[in-house]
Amino acid sequence: MNLYREMLEQVRDLKIKKDELPPIEYDAETELIENPVVIERAHMINLLKRYKQERLSESDLFDWVHFVWFSDLFTCKVEDADCIASVIQVLEELEDEGQVLPEDIDDCLTALENNTLAELSF
Repeated sequence: MNLYREMLEQVRDLKIKKDELPPIEYDAETELIENPVVIERAHMINLLKRYKQERLSESDLFDWVHFVWFSDLFTCKVEDADCIASVIQVLEELEDEGQVLPEDIDDCLTALENNTLAELSF
């Protein structure tokens, strides 16, 4: 279980891609659901900065967001949860629209850096 947790932390930290994870065993999954890997604003900041620097593709960005947000293997640090949730919501809306603009990423980064809620600026 510790090895799988370490690998999930590597996914969170952008050191490996989720596709590199081996299948998870039931016992490890159950333990991780009970004690998930923690996501902090710093992890989201790192993700968005790498995307902005073109070190991640848009596909990589959304793969990470979907995996981290929609699996039960991760949770947000309590004091960062509202901010992270708002940034995820903005990113999901941008994905639905089919266009992620640099200023949208800047707005999300500002929200994360100040622990405030992100909003789309149409």
